[in-house]
Amino acid sequence: MSRCERPLGMSWHDYDEALIERGCAILDLDSLTSWKEELDAMNRDKLGRPYEFPNSYISFLAFMKVGFDIPYRTVEGIVRELSEYVRFVEEIHYTHMRRRILALMKGKKPSELVKEEDDENNDDEPITVIVDSSGLSTTNKGSYIEDKWKKEKRKYVKLHLVADKKTKKIVGFRVTSEKTGDSKKFIPMVKDVVKRKRKVAKAYADRAYDARKNFNLLREEKIEPAIRLRKNAITRSLGSPLRREEAVLLKKLGYEGWKELKDYGKRWLVEIVFSSFKRVLGDTLRSKKFLSQKAEASLKVMLYNRFLSIHP
Repeated sequence: MSRCERPLGMSWHDYDEALIERGCAILDLDSLTSWKEELDAMNRDKLGRPYEFPNSYISFLAFMKVGFDIPYRTVEGIVRELSEYVRFVEEIHYTHMRRRILALMKGKKPSELVKEEDDENNDDEPITVIVDSSGLSTTNKGSYIEDKWKKEKRKYVKLHLVADKKTKKIVGFRVTSEKTGDSKKFIPMVKDVVKRKRKVAKAYADRAYDARKNFNLLREEKIEPAIRLRKNAITRSLGSPLRREEAVLLKKLGYEGWKELKDYGKRWLVEIVFSSFKRVLGDTLRSKKFLSQKAEASLKVMLYNRFLSIHP
């Protein structure tokens, strides 16, 4: 959702207020009110040097960095100035900040990171999901410099995601290198969503996800497939009865008939999710090492969902 894309059914006043509330979502000082209690609990059984800052403060700094797309040193300068006027803000060195953010993100599963506090679909209503992937650039160099001086392709990391068709929230994701195929992450992401949601009714995906193991998972979970098959798809089962049924249906109706039956045009809603994500939070990662890039991309996903949870 970019600044010029007002959602249907929302007044301009409410939309304007939602954009303003994004700043409040980034600088959520309410999360710091239990500083002492949280820090005491963290240090209770800790061996060695005690923690100086609670995890809630580290999360606050992480969202500030990602939300405003600024370097660690700039964040240190901001908190140094704020510490003189705001009670719950204390100065922290940028290297300490970076280590704590990476340690906080390390080991956390994507399913834990996208767990919404205010889940609009936390009921018996089945959800429809859309699966796709897109690249996040790891460099700011322009195409001219790339073509003229750098005789190599621009590097990027790949963000695989599962989006809720109704809310446009990201309900599952993975961050991988550019060499990882799309289909490899379909099963773990859909399984994560099934574990967290009561029921998934339908799953959209393009032909990159046309694999028998993916159809077998959908059959096992009783999820209706809306995955476009390859042009040369055969009607033999070969270990996947559900894919065979889809191939027979496609051959019988033709692509246009199959597209209308499956309402496949709705798959393009995931492109809106990626467009909104990149317009609001950027399509470039500042981090240089892969583990740091993975943490930065994960924080962007969390913040994106936080923005969509705003109800003026």
